[in-house]
Amino acid sequence: MIEGENIQLKVLVESGQDPSSKSISAYIIDHYPFQHSTIKEILTYNGYALYRSEERHLNMNGFEEVLAELGMKASTIIFLSKHSSQAKIKSLTVHAMGNIGEALLGGFPSQVSMSDPGNMSSALRIMRKNPVEGFNITFEATHHGPLIKVPSFFIEIGTEKEDWENRSALETVSKAVMNCSDDGKGGFIGIGGGHYSPKITEYAVSSGINVGHILSKHTHEFLTVDLLKQCMDRTKGFRGFLVDWKGTRGPIREMVRNIASEGSYELISI
Repeated sequence: MIEGENIQLKVLVESGQDPSSKSISAYIIDHYPFQHSTIKEILTYNGYALYRSEERHLNMNGFEEVLAELGMKASTIIFLSKHSSQAKIKSLTVHAMGNIGEALLGGFPSQVSMSDPGNMSSALRIMRKNPVEGFNITFEATHHGPLIKVPSFFIEIGTEKEDWENRSALETVSKAVMNCSDDGKGGFIGIGGGHYSPKITEYAVSSGINVGHILSKHTHEFLTVDLLKQCMDRTKGFRGFLVDWKGTRGPIREMVRNIASEGSYELISI
């Protein structure tokens, strides 16, 4: 038996191949009294489990099945990770997983994971309340694997060694991980804008609504009605759409408007 067996746990995932992941994990272990369980890969504390793997996060498709085999159920899975930016912009980010189109980095083509709007948006707001000098704190659009069928998201520090060893950044991310919560108010799919979705990020922070999948304008050439409905099905507590109107192509605006109208879903235009 491990602590929390047969109850729902928040599962944090460290990848030994990701230096930022290891840094975040080590900081959490140093500052919260996690204890070893009967399973060598797992530490537990107060409704959390920390799973340490040598596998790349991107390759952990179906990780919830691994947990089930260990007698664990995850209320959410949080991947502790490195953020990559060609411009080397210092960032703390959260994002849902999946591929809107081809699968270049894990997962499967035109498949998305189950997003967790409540916990993910809560984590973003906690980080915004604990800013780190020189770091952007933002959503990212849905991208890359793995494919996970339970609520899940990535939380990241990037992009250089000095960033994921920054004590203030580690403290802020750890607070977000260990204090995020689902307020039960359901979530929205963000539509449009660039990869970092600034308008959607700011609206979510200021309004308090929760956002899961974000489909940036860069993916709209691959977006179909069926794929959009898959995103809806894989958004925990789906309520409606939050649309960056100017940052969304006309045909996609019409697609979203029609689906919202047919299903009586909320449609917020910003």
